[in-house]
Amino acid sequence: MSILTQLQIEKYLRDGVLVVDDIMCAEELKVARDGLHETLLHHGVDTNDLENTAHHLQKLSSTNGSGGVLDLFYPSFKIDIGSNEKLFRATQQLWKASHAQNGESEHELILMGKQERYHPFGKFDADKGYMYIDRLGYRIPTKIAQSVGEKMNPSPEGEQSKTKKSRAAIQRSLTPHLDCCPDTYNSASKKSKWRPIQCFVSLTDNVEPNTGGFEAATGFHREFHQWATNRPPSTITHRDPKSGAKSKIEVTAPCVGEYTHIRPKEDEHVMKSILHVPVLSGSAVFWDNRIPHANAYRNESVLPRAVVYCSFLPDVDINRIYVEKQLEDYRLHRKPRDTWINIVDHGSEVESSQHQMRETHEFSELGRKLMGMQEW
Repeated sequence: MSILTQLQIEKYLRDGVLVVDDIMCAEELKVARDGLHETLLHHGVDTNDLENTAHHLQKLSSTNGSGGVLDLFYPSFKIDIGSNEKLFRATQQLWKASHAQNGESEHELILMGKQERYHPFGKFDADKGYMYIDRLGYRIPTKIAQSVGEKMNPSPEGEQSKTKKSRAAIQRSLTPHLDCCPDTYNSASKKSKWRPIQCFVSLTDNVEPNTGGFEAATGFHREFHQWATNRPPSTITHRDPKSGAKSKIEVTAPCVGEYTHIRPKEDEHVMKSILHVPVLSGSAVFWDNRIPHANAYRNESVLPRAVVYCSFLPDVDINRIYVEKQLEDYRLHRKPRDTWINIVDHGSEVESSQHQMRETHEFSELGRKLMGMQEW
């Protein structure tokens, strides 16, 4: 089943970002939105009364409200989207076009002018893959986020500045970043998974800038390796503990887990290239994981922005191991062991019924394969 045209594939190879409309039909969208609203209501968030209930979103976020990202992994509507056949078939086509090399070395691909196709995981069958269970995004309007935050933590009398309101907000932007480490991108060492293409499906229209939406530096994947090689270090101020004297020192640009912050000063040219990507509801957005991306600084609209993050993992050894652990977590209703939430193998707690809705999901045959429940 071919979902993408050759023109769409060429656009992805050029831009590293591709918006695909109508991945979900109107009926599927209604089911997903109803499922989202029901899930949020279970946690005390009434989408029809955010002014009085949005404070409950804080307990669902391990990112301090950044980007409206919520730690909701297993609702049935979300698993349905993550096993959507059109979504997976489109991913297969992009894998084949962008990453399914035949085991060539990086040097060989450089000579062929295709360095961006290199990865250290060898040849793989792009017709097979696995679901990566991720979070969802629910970015409420900034005015509501600030208003609710002020009610929870009121400023001292006379301190009502815009900056203090911004700090009080229960949600904020997700600043420009990469979900990979540039310095170790071409190494398989110490990696828990390999996810070359990221994706989300939008449940709401997000066509205007500054409405909490997706932003990206299109085309950057083609210069990523040169940038990573020549990336300047960070300059920080060091204070001598004895003398108190201050001095400027250079340190390696940090990568925490798989999160790399794009620095406003040292990476200024990258920051300037990050622009809003318009998306309609029911559309999927695919992007190469070497693309710097962000969530808009503000949501100036009157409506929340809702997305389900739902990418796939190629069928390589490291991902087979990851998927076994992911399936164990799913069956135990435990948070996935992933770098963002920094959970160790034996430290994950089984989710309480107050935090996660326990639903029995009926998987399709494709869904069972994507989950690692059934052999390909």
